[in-house]
Amino acid sequence: MAKMLKLTQIHPNPKQPREYFDEEKMEELRSSIRKFGVIQSIEVRRRPAGGYEIVAGERRYRASMDVGKTTIKAEIVDTAVDIKAFRRSMAENMGRADMTPLEEAAGFQKILDEDRNEDGSELTEADIAEDYGKTPRYVKMRLQLLSLVPSVRHHLTYGHIGVAAAHRISELKPENQEAVIKKWANGGDDGKPMDENELLHFAHQVREQERQPGMFDVEELTEDERVERTAARRATRNKLDQIERVRELLEELAKTPIEELAVALEGQIAARLDQLERTAKSLQDAKFQLRQAKAHADARQIVASSAAVAPTLSETPDEDGNTGLGNPDDRLEAEFAEMLAEIVAEGADIAEDADAPVPVAA
Repeated sequence: MAKMLKLTQIHPNPKQPREYFDEEKMEELRSSIRKFGVIQSIEVRRRPAGGYEIVAGERRYRASMDVGKTTIKAEIVDTAVDIKAFRRSMAENMGRADMTPLEEAAGFQKILDEDRNEDGSELTEADIAEDYGKTPRYVKMRLQLLSLVPSVRHHLTYGHIGVAAAHRISELKPENQEAVIKKWANGGDDGKPMDENELLHFAHQVREQERQPGMFDVEELTEDERVERTAARRATRNKLDQIERVRELLEELAKTPIEELAVALEGQIAARLDQLERTAKSLQDAKFQLRQAKAHADARQIVASSAAVAPTLSETPDEDGNTGLGNPDDRLEAEFAEMLAEIVAEGADIAEDADAPVPVAA
């Protein structure tokens, strides 16, 4: 049963899994508490030194202090073991939009390091996933984020970069992580900021170089090979030049009055729409290839100046069954699909929690 406790009797948990509190959301919570008070009780446990320690609800505690409250509704729980209290706090915070991915990662790692199953066996990522309603891949991806260098951690914590890009960067060597985030911060060659998709592709290409150290080696070509490569380069550039003419034709078509189009294409409109759909699909495919080519070129600049020695490729599968061999584009699409599915699912969980009728929950 909840009871009113003086705020002066309550102490924050020094092992609170959450370290970052979004100021905008905190102000929303303060406004709610000013108007309605604390609707959902916080959870506390008794301290050996006297008073109480927060198990769940630090945001509500902080906001109540900020608006000048002197008491707060609290439920006293019996959680004697620190790691069990920590797990309760994690459960209370999980899925909240302002608990950062890195805080989740650190929490998962702490539980893996300090807790055990009831039979004494070590916990696994699958155990953590089951306990918190996540997939094993989700937990594994979160734990991978702990490999990020401090500069990348900063940008992830404050929402400058997304989880998908951060995860791909976390798979790089520390010096390459620094190089990637530096280039992202400086923008592309055109001076424009690098968007999330470009950063994801760029980090992927750097990772490919680490996996395949020979992919950027300078080739020694024969005279015939040089002539052939020059011809291929000219042909590719000519194709792209012709696209500009196609763009002009499409602009003219877009400006043509619909009555005139209806007459000119009588009996063919459906077929011509299909033609444009195929063209649009080909354009998207070409853009994807060019985006990859740009990321490849950018990655080449970074890894060419790196003193790090890339690992030797092995045919031994990793935990996900990948050998590092095969078609990079096929792996890219498969990995992106899995990764983005996790991010979408994560966003859905957060949105669902955000809609829950608990306006003052921490």
